Amino acid sequence: MKTSPDEGEVLFSALQDKSSILNNDQLARLWMIDAQRQIMIGDFETALIRLDDVQKVAKDRIILTQSYMYKVTSYIGLKNYTSAFIELRKNLERVETYQDLELKLESYLRILNVYLDMDAYKESKRISEKLLALNKQQSPKSHCYGLVGLGYSNLNLRLYQEASSSFDEAYAYCQTHEFSLVAAMAIKGLAEINLEKSEYSKAKEQLETALKVYQRFNFSYELSRTNALLAIVHYHIKEFETANQYAELVNALPNDSIYMLPKRKVSEILSMLANRQGRYKEAYQYQVQAHALDMQLINEKKVKENAYQMVKFDSAEKTRELNQLVQDHEMIAKQRSILNNEKSASFMFSTVLVGTVVFLSLLLSAAWMQRNQFRKQAQIDALTGLYNRGAGLEKAENEFVQVQAREETISIIVIDLDWFKKINDSFGHATGDWALKKISETIQEHVKSNDIICRLGGEEFAIFMPLTNMETAYQLAQTLCAAFANINTRYSGHQFTITGSFGVSELTKDDLSLDPILNRADNALYQAKSAGRNRVVKS
Repeated sequence: MKTSPDEGEVLFSALQDKSSILNNDQLARLWMIDAQRQIMIGDFETALIRLDDVQKVAKDRIILTQSYMYKVTSYIGLKNYTSAFIELRKNLERVETYQDLELKLESYLRILNVYLDMDAYKESKRISEKLLALNKQQSPKSHCYGLVGLGYSNLNLRLYQEASSSFDEAYAYCQTHEFSLVAAMAIKGLAEINLEKSEYSKAKEQLETALKVYQRFNFSYELSRTNALLAIVHYHIKEFETANQYAELVNALPNDSIYMLPKRKVSEILSMLANRQGRYKEAYQYQVQAHALDMQLINEKKVKENAYQMVKFDSAEKTRELNQLVQDHEMIAKQRSILNNEKSASFMFSTVLVGTVVFLSLLLSAAWMQRNQFRKQAQIDALTGLYNRGAGLEKAENEFVQVQAREETISIIVIDLDWFKKINDSFGHATGDWALKKISETIQEHVKSNDIICRLGGEEFAIFMPLTNMETAYQLAQTLCAAFANINTRYSGHQFTITGSFGVSELTKDDLSLDPILNRADNALYQAKSAGRNRVVKS
């Protein structure tokens, strides 16, 4: 199954035919293989049934540990994070001593998977580093997954150089140790970095390499994501027919939770392809589909519940470790009490004091994490789904600092819709809201994934574009200006034209903050308004 899936399937079928003569340990191993097969093809419900069968007959501690871990994987696939954490806690309760390295490594691997799936990338990075430090390359599997987890954590934290280093090391190491699937994940990670850098030819070659491995193993979860990325890459290199083929492969998948993110990505590609061919109604339908998938993804994340469960599990894990330490200290204290009761009393007092401090620290940590989660929710503009003014400017300032540190550039586009008050006055605020949402969707269609879009207020928007020069930003603004004017407004129930005025500016060597760049963009916007609107001016 690991190195030659086709041969593995033949052997598995032969074993199934002999299941009546297998003992319980052999049955547990056979059913474990079956559970892994179901997970690969995305049938998580069947996998859970099979894993329950394993736990009924298995006595071997390694098999039992694997069954708990694959249950966690299945629950992650079903987006049932609460049950995933419950299985993790059950498994950790089985730790007999703190020397049980293999069990701890397996547990940390699944904790890493949960955090990655929940987009908790700072936490996943912490767990990856802890896993690698604990393992010290004793388990090749744990080292492979730890490096890939660290790579994806850094990638999503936009630490591209660190991510690239982790993926490079993971690819070489995992290939050497015959972990083909994990090596494919590493090279896919490198492709995603190149996609962020607009290096589409490199990304295409790497994605095609990963795709061959995923096809060989019929790994549906990664196949859908890789096909979606290939659709994006081929669109950018203007191979539109190939882009459409990859996009349709993903679009035809069932509306299961594991496929929603790649289906959301290809909906945008299919919309843009239809728009290029003048099939505007179809393009609009794909946009509606993308919006619906967005809503499902937001709902599925259950941000508040996930954050609560994350804190709850983190606290439970630390409390369990603390209890183990307290028990050890109590044993030592009892031994010493035979020799010196007074020293024992002092030792116990210190232990209780340390325990109290650690417990209070955990409570404070939990409260802090929940506060951050609610703060994140307050960063989004409810109407458009873009960052609001405060959040957008804060993120842009952070990008500004990173850009200056790397001696790169950053450009800003400021947009103000022309005569927007007339739309509200003539057709009502509902139509105005429709126009604002349509404008935000149009902007999102054309910007890069690392660009920051925010609604500054009313009908004014800003796009902060790290690693983008003035000329590229100016061309994008021209494209958006034309795209606004071509928006088909009859779907709002009324017929009118939407236009916008654009101001573009770029970082100069004298700029010490974002403010002067933003001011120049505002001045350029004012010039565009004064010159008759529906145009782009750069400053």
